[in-house]
Formats: sequence, C-alpha cells, structure tokens
Amino acid sequence: MASTKKRKVDAESRTFQEKWTDNYFFIMQKEKPLCLICLETISVLKVYNLKRHYNTKHANYNSYKDKLRTDKIQNLKKCVSAQEMLFRKHTDVADNIVRASFIVSEKIAKHSKPYSEGEFVKECLTAVTKVLCPEKSHEMEKISLSRWTITRRIDEMASDIKLSIKNIASKFEAFSIALDESTDSNDTAQLAIFIRGVDASFNCTEELLALQPMKNTTRGEDIFQEVKTVFTVFDLKWEKLCRISTDGAPSMIGPNIGVVVQIKTELSSNKINTEDLSVLHCIIHQQNLCAKSVKFAHVMGTITACINFIKSRALNHSQFQEFLADVLSDHEDLTFYCEVRWLSKGKMLKRFYDLRNEVSLFMDMKGKPIPELENKPWLCDLAFLVNLTTHLNELNAKLQSQGQMIHELYGHIKSFQNKLRLWESQLKEGNTYHFPTLVNHKDFDCESFANELNSLSREFNTRFCDFKNQEANLQIFSCPFDVDVELAPLSLQMELIELQENLVLKSKFNDIELLDFYKNYFPWDKFPKLTAFAEKNDSVWQHLQMRATFFKDELRKIQNQDENY
Repeated sequence: MASTKKRKVDAESRTFQEKWTDNYFFIMQKEKPLCLICLETISVLKVYNLKRHYNTKHANYNSYKDKLRTDKIQNLKKCVSAQEMLFRKHTDVADNIVRASFIVSEKIAKHSKPYSEGEFVKECLTAVTKVLCPEKSHEMEKISLSRWTITRRIDEMASDIKLSIKNIASKFEAFSIALDESTDSNDTAQLAIFIRGVDASFNCTEELLALQPMKNTTRGEDIFQEVKTVFTVFDLKWEKLCRISTDGAPSMIGPNIGVVVQIKTELSSNKINTEDLSVLHCIIHQQNLCAKSVKFAHVMGTITACINFIKSRALNHSQFQEFLADVLSDHEDLTFYCEVRWLSKGKMLKRFYDLRNEVSLFMDMKGKPIPELENKPWLCDLAFLVNLTTHLNELNAKLQSQGQMIHELYGHIKSFQNKLRLWESQLKEGNTYHFPTLVNHKDFDCESFANELNSLSREFNTRFCDFKNQEANLQIFSCPFDVDVELAPLSLQMELIELQENLVLKSKFNDIELLDFYKNYFPWDKFPKLTAFAEKNDSVWQHLQMRATFFKDELRKIQNQDENY
C-alpha cells in the first residue's frame, strides 16, 4: 500500500492579504496573523480561521463602517506599535546596562586595576550623570560593578577570546610561537606564550596565547609541559609549528633538556621532520646583550655613585634641585639608571654629561669632590659613551616600532653593523663627525674607541648568527623577484624562475605592501611550493619585540590576588 504524505501548512506558501485587515482586524506580525482587538495570534494563516475568530469574539465591531472603521484600525495599530516600542525600549535599556558593565570590566582588566575599583567607577559615573543628565541617573545606578560582577565579566570575556583564538587557530596553515619566562611581583614565575599564524588566505593573527603561572621549578621539562598543555587546550597541530622564538635562557635552548630540544623530540615521536623547524632568539634581547658588552666600568661606576649620593638622600636631592634652579640650569634633575630598563642608561648618561659642571660644583660644596670631572681622558670616555648609547637607543627604538616583519627588523641590525664598521674606520682616521659630543673634546685616543666599536661589531656578529643563517630564506620571502635562483633551495628554483618572468606580478609587487601582494595577488595554484614557503615565513614572529617589552610594561601590573579577591 502506497504511503500518503501529510500536508504541511508551511509548504503551501500562503500569503496574508491586506483586505483581511479591513474585514477582520488582523495584521501580520512575526509571520503569524495578530488580532488588533484582543492581540491573539492564529496558528494557521487561513481566511476561515480569521473570519471565525472575528465573528465569534468581535462581532460587535461590525458597527464600524467606512471612515470610522479605518480610523479604528489605525488607532489599534498605533496601540500595538506603542506596546512593541515599550517592550523594545526596556530590552534595549537592559542590554545597554549589561554592555556598560562589560566595557568597564574590560578597561579594568586592560589597565590591571583591582576589581574593587569597579564600585568606585560606578560612584563617579553616577555623580557625573546627576550633573550632566539627571534623567539617566537611575539607569546608571542599575549598572552592576561589584568585584564579583567584574570577575564574572572578565571570565566571560576571557572564555570568549579563548574560543575565538581556538577557532582562528584551527585554520592556520603554519604558525610560530614565542616563549618568555619571568617572575611577577608575587615571586611567581609566569610563562608567556605568544602565537603568530597565517591561514590559507594569508590572514595573519598574532596574539598572547596564554600566561601560565609556574608555582614550582622552571626547568626545561616544566616549561615544555606547560607548552604541551596549551597546545592541547587550543587544539594546535604540532606539524604546523615552523618556528620558535625564545629569550635564550638555558632552560629554553639547553642542549640536553631545554624546551627546544623537548619540542623537537615531541615532533620526532609524531614522525614530523624537525629540519625545517628554526629557533630564533628575541631580537631586542640580543641587541640589549650586545649593548651590555660596552662596559666602561670606570665611567659608569663614578657616575652611578655620584647620582646615588645625590638622589638617594632626600636632603641632598632637594638641595641639588634648588641649586639647579638657582643657576638657571636647563634641566631640573638627574635621572636614575635601571638595569632592567636598559634605555635609561643612555638618557642618564646624556643628562649627567649636560649637568657635569653643576654636579661638580654641588659635590665640592658637599665635601665630596669628583676628580674625574676634571680629568680630560675620563671626560672623553664619557662623551664617547654618551654618543654610543644614543646610537644604540635609536636602534632599539627602530626595533620596537610596531608593524614590522622579521626581515625589516633584521635589516635594522644589518644597517647598524655597517654603521659600526664605518665609525670604526672614521675614528681610526680621527673623524668624529658621527660622535657630536666627542667633537667638543681634544687629545683623546681614537684607536681605543675604534677598538671598542670593533668589539661591539664582533658581538653583533656572534649574537645574530641565527638570523644570519635565515637570511637567504628571508630574502626569498621579501624579494622573490630579485633573489639569485641558483642560491635558492632546489625545490623552489623552478617556480622562482617562472615567477621572476611574470612581468605583471613583478610590477604589482613593487606597488603594494608585501603582505597585500601575497594575500590578494599571488597565484597560489600556480606556485604551490612558493605559497607554502611564504606561509611559513609569514608566520614568523613579526613582533619579536613583544616578548622583550611584555614583562617590562605589563607583567609588573598583574593584579594582586588579595586586592581583587
């Protein structure tokens, strides 16, 4: 027996007719007919159902004829619209109150403020609202900003961000990670894990993946277990990991149980080739280590002792500031030098050099003369150190500029190395043009300064050997039309030849940004090997400086648990 299909109302494509409004006082609302009189809805859109409802419950409305009937329908429609607007307004107000609570919570989290400050923020907002717009003050008072609400809001936002990163990471064709471990204000080791990945459409994502507290030891195997846990949480594929950037600590790059070694072991156990996995040292950290090789201990020791004598004693400090005001100095005070914030060294030296005469007079007044300030060779060393640290600070500022890719960062290093060689040769000839502070002095040992520059140059060559080894790959990625094909990997040579002969792509490459070229114009289907190569290089940690500045600027502001909870 053949089965019969039941008729479905949804499949009949019934439409509401305007005349039913005039005849039966019905309108369509949310795909169902609504009675304007009693506000009941009819489940099935059928003229018989509408007519029966009208004749059964509202037959008395037959007395409305012509213009009276039309006016009555319009009045009923206005009442329905007003009721809808009332509900919608209350809903919008409630949503805005919750949204405001999330906005304040986000600000508190971003600025690492105690969660209890939410109540203080609410008190301020309420007071301001009563002055500027009193009619909104009752809405402001409804915003919940207690510490427990702030905690829930931040947890919800963190969960949403984690889910978003997880969804984005699932589309990565290749990614790099950056690892850095440091200690916060509560003496708890914190492992920061950053990720930069690229999908098939060359969309790049760069995020702080996790900040893992490490309560016990911070050995290589401990850090690796944390990395492995994060990979599991975010469903990251080991085979798509192409580069690792570290802070160069033994626990990271140790030859036996370092994190890098253990990651390579994990890859090998999963039958993944580790030859293509490259390891880089944070570029700003390396630049800082190079800068520290410039000792000049006899200069730094005297200056540090002098500044500490002045600034570490409240009476001396206030007297020195008053002395500077009396002599109409261009500066109001000396600056401290902090080992962690290495940029402060150059600023401190420059300020001390500018105030050297005032400092000498003040120290004589205090019965603590500084004979070095009258020593010409020592002043020449100070002048040279002022200029050299200024050059190093300028390099550091270039490296910290946002939006740069790895080949651009390495380009700054290479240009500085060329400058060092130029300055060395010029100082040997007695040319101090690029050392304007040193120009004001005479009878100094140019050869010793040239030797210092030579030592610094060798330090740069040693420190940045890992970037030197990657230079060929960086050149292929950044300048594929100019690279020497014979020096390229054998697997890329054929596609490079075809690419370099494509004049249309070559002209477009010179007119737009590098990432825009690979994302919008590069023919992925014609050059599959170059595409895979570009994806791996595009996923290289673009902002290597983020790790160098993260703990310096943010980790010290991590909220104290006692304050927040």
